[in-house]
Amino acid sequence: MDSSLSALINLYVFPTGRRQFALAQVAGRAKTRDFPELAKHCSGAISHDRECLSLERRWEGMVAESRGKAAPAPPAAGAPPNAADVDPLVDRTLTAIRDHAVSQTAGAAPDDPIHATVAAFLKEIYPAGVAEVTKLGFVEELAAVDIIVGLLQSKDLSAVVKDLGLGRLVKRLADLAVVYRASQLAQPAGVLAFADVRAAKLKGQDLLLEAVAMIIGKHHSSSADDVAARSDLLGPILDQNDAIGVALKGRRSVADVNPETGAADPGAPAAPEAPAAPGAGEAGGKAP
Repeated sequence: MDSSLSALINLYVFPTGRRQFALAQVAGRAKTRDFPELAKHCSGAISHDRECLSLERRWEGMVAESRGKAAPAPPAAGAPPNAADVDPLVDRTLTAIRDHAVSQTAGAAPDDPIHATVAAFLKEIYPAGVAEVTKLGFVEELAAVDIIVGLLQSKDLSAVVKDLGLGRLVKRLADLAVVYRASQLAQPAGVLAFADVRAAKLKGQDLLLEAVAMIIGKHHSSSADDVAARSDLLGPILDQNDAIGVALKGRRSVADVNPETGAADPGAPAAPEAPAAPGAGEAGGKAP
């Protein structure tokens, strides 16, 4: 049984700016409601998110610095490839899976069940479309690919994968996921690593969930006062969660916000651009 907060509390994963903005509002309301423990927790979470945002900007800067330079020297024997070299291979394989599945419907009669099979299959592995996966940053795309590979290799989809003739592409994607992870983890000493950014983001989300748990724990009853308190204290978090849900349901990418004002901030480093690579993100670049 999974009793982690992420399993018990149904919230989307917040971009860092949205999380920081929501927690700042919660902290203010906690002080008004004489809930110092929550205010202190939110203050610590905000400090962490500031550091997380700094890491994301550093990562974005590292990527931007590499733009326009000549191709790097070939890696030493046995060294993992560069993530920017593996990324377009992952993108092309993800896209090939979609294209191969769709091709099965070409020429099929309108009432052929293959249409429904392919539509359901693609909705399962690419809920917002394959482009929403391929344009993710290195860190986020690797996490998405791990989920997709798990689905493709599951009992629920194994028969469909076989029926659509996707076995070779699924194996290729699984193999690339291993190389993709190794390439992101293999950072020179003293250089910001993929794991640092990912760990900071995960901790920030955990701190957000802890704030929610604290609110529910203190105001757990169905009394009018507790309901009002929950609505007030959870409001900023639920507002951001709803905004993320609307974007995802509309098959749009989730833009981060300015952590101070809450205004949309398309330039936020939640998904910094990576060195340009052919086929990357179907838009010429992506974030590590």
